[in-house]
Amino acid sequence: MPEQNLADILRDEIARCGPIHFVRFMAQALYHPTHGYYTAGDAQIGPRGDYYTSPSVHAIFGELIARQLLQMVAALGPVDDPVTIVEMGAGRGTLCGDILREIQQVSPATFSRLEYVIVERSPRLMQRQQAALSDFPVKWADHIPSGITGVVLSNELIDAFPVHRLRTEAGRLQEMWVDWRADGFHPVWMEPSSPKLAPHLRALDVPFDRSVEMEVNLQALDWMRDVAASLTRGFVLTIDYGHPAAVLYDGRRPRGTFLCYDHHTTNEAPFERIGMQDMTAHVDFTSLAQAGQAAGLALIGFTDQTHFLMGLGIAQRMEAAAAEMETSEAARRTFLTMRQLMAPGGMGSVFKVLIQGKGVPNDLALDGLKFRPFFNLL
Repeated sequence: MPEQNLADILRDEIARCGPIHFVRFMAQALYHPTHGYYTAGDAQIGPRGDYYTSPSVHAIFGELIARQLLQMVAALGPVDDPVTIVEMGAGRGTLCGDILREIQQVSPATFSRLEYVIVERSPRLMQRQQAALSDFPVKWADHIPSGITGVVLSNELIDAFPVHRLRTEAGRLQEMWVDWRADGFHPVWMEPSSPKLAPHLRALDVPFDRSVEMEVNLQALDWMRDVAASLTRGFVLTIDYGHPAAVLYDGRRPRGTFLCYDHHTTNEAPFERIGMQDMTAHVDFTSLAQAGQAAGLALIGFTDQTHFLMGLGIAQRMEAAAAEMETSEAARRTFLTMRQLMAPGGMGSVFKVLIQGKGVPNDLALDGLKFRPFFNLL
């Protein structure tokens, strides 16, 4: 008997149990152990794939992140003490490699006392990371370790957590569930699956008196609490695309932010190519910061990628490349790819950087936060 595909598995589950909430559907599409987009296949990144990430655009991104990490490590105390960097979900390992190469070159002493741990749940991605990073003393884990003194880093992790898709209609909150009919999967709007959803939105002052769709990522809040519990002393550096809650839920996105990515095109068709395309929604950084604060993490700063990279010196690197553009094709390509990381309306403004800390100086001035366009996150 041929193996079932993911659509068959989900259809059979609905036939047995009735409609499933969308967050369950999305979790299976992305993380089913045999057929999920991230866990079973090789999520496609770069020009021949489904989407770009900042590390896939240019190595300068990882190099500048390394500069920020070095400053964070220096703030943690004696130079002989061991320090840990935990990267949550490392993709192909590109960012890790760029970070470690830069640290090794700029600060061999720090490199020698550094433990770098990748937390990865996809066996195939782990194998790919291990092949790409064979020259570095990297460790792997399937869950975040405890007792960390150092930095917990994530880049484009939270946007791939399964989300509750909600709508407000005539003052009433409803959630998208997924049903099966003869012609395929269909959304059905029913009562919310979790009692946490309505109070969560009310706490953010999201009005219920207009007809809009939105997403809530409860798993991200659990994740932040786990990260806070794992950190004894140090920093949490979270990079992802999203907005403060006041912007994310201000009504200018009447259909929410949920999208699928397939070969660098976007669509709103999650019931097609199940397990073969990415699904994502923008991150609510206010809720992340609040969850961290409640769990003992202080908000150190919040900015966008443009200003973060400017504080770390990307403008000087771009000027050097621009000076050679007329005589060097390599310099021209370098300049253009760095500009892509800074693009207003693109990576530069959509991607945000949230920095939190525990047991670190309150007056610490981090280079990545020299420029702060956002002040009212909490």
